[in-house]
Amino acid sequence: MDMNVSGAGASSPFAADVVSPGSLVRDEPHVFRVHGRAYTDRAIFDLEQKKIFSKTWIFVAHESELPAAGDFKTAHIGLQPVIVARGEQGVVSVMLNRCVHRGASVCRERNGNTTQFTCPYHAWSYALDGRLTGIPGWKDPNGYSEKFQAPEGLHKVPRVENYRGFIFASFNERIVPLAEFLGGTVAQIIDRKLKQSPLGRIRLQGRPFVSNYLGNWKFQSENIIDGYHFMFTHQSFVQLQSKFGDSTGDFGVHKGGTPAEMRRNRMLGNVVGSDFGHGVNQKPAVSYDSFFEGDYAAYYEALREKHGEEELKWVVGAGAACVFPNFGMIHNQLRVWRPVAPDVTEVTVYPYSLEGAPAGFNEGMLRSHERFYGPNGYGAVDDLEVFAANQQGLSAAMCEWLIMERGMDAEKRLDSGEIEGLPSSETVHRAFWRAWRRMMTQS
Repeated sequence: MDMNVSGAGASSPFAADVVSPGSLVRDEPHVFRVHGRAYTDRAIFDLEQKKIFSKTWIFVAHESELPAAGDFKTAHIGLQPVIVARGEQGVVSVMLNRCVHRGASVCRERNGNTTQFTCPYHAWSYALDGRLTGIPGWKDPNGYSEKFQAPEGLHKVPRVENYRGFIFASFNERIVPLAEFLGGTVAQIIDRKLKQSPLGRIRLQGRPFVSNYLGNWKFQSENIIDGYHFMFTHQSFVQLQSKFGDSTGDFGVHKGGTPAEMRRNRMLGNVVGSDFGHGVNQKPAVSYDSFFEGDYAAYYEALREKHGEEELKWVVGAGAACVFPNFGMIHNQLRVWRPVAPDVTEVTVYPYSLEGAPAGFNEGMLRSHERFYGPNGYGAVDDLEVFAANQQGLSAAMCEWLIMERGMDAEKRLDSGEIEGLPSSETVHRAFWRAWRRMMTQS
């Protein structure tokens, strides 16, 4: 039997068995394990679309992508393609990208501006809010009868909400409000990212980076807030940074001189896990006084006056967040990872600029972003390679459990109800998997 996992549709080595999702996570005193089938099993992957992606809030757009009436973009909620569009009155609608006639995708562009959406098959047309506006030949002798029951239009996603420019949608009409879903430390990270802008706003810039890896989507959810892997997975970058520092365009994002100094810097701050499955990894600024020297001293001084000394240390520090299940923020980028198959994931990275910040600052951050995360960058390719190696390793099915127990004994419950751990703790991973198990086992 071929045990290799090599692409979409590859069968799980456990396919002959039926599995209960609740049995795939062991959460006991001093023990936290996740079964390999949670990443490889096709039935589990299909159930995730029903139990998770169709039930919770999913990020679909940032408002800077839709500044004017008629602006639209295409996105996904799990496997389901959607259109996100701003109508004439400024209201943003999210609709399934599927003609109600014969099922074709009505919008095949990543983004643009239009007055209507027209199906390429039979030219049924729809307004920006999804209403059906035209059926060619409706009144023809060989057209539709007087008793024809025309549908209202594209299927609309019932819940759409905006938190400070971040647009989320949900098929679950009874889901908690978005502000409650993002509450606590995740909302704090978003707020702090926006505080870096003198105007409190960001704007996506340029075309996003899109890549695919041969591994499960949950590897990216775990990795974006993982403080344990950096010094090992990105060892070549650490050596490059140690030798050349900012001279190759890092722009101060990855602080530290020698590997030892970088390791100490990365052990600052904390991680926080939410009952909703979110995770945050945050660190205060290193070499804080140097921020008030050089070309951008006035920019930082204005931020200090606005937010205060202690808060600014966190605002200009390092903060990363995984918003359950598949949206993240790290440095000056937004990131979405889309499940395609149990062993195929698409990752889209959106660099952004800070509105009102000096042009040179935004330019430097973009160059730093490209240096690490771009198609020819030093860092992102390391992660994608590891994700594929993870998936390949899980074919060794006789070794069943993955260990996620780092830092368990050092955790504490915060007044907010969230759980705080040390910087390289797997607290955030356990929060993700507890939410995953809860949603996968709910009726």
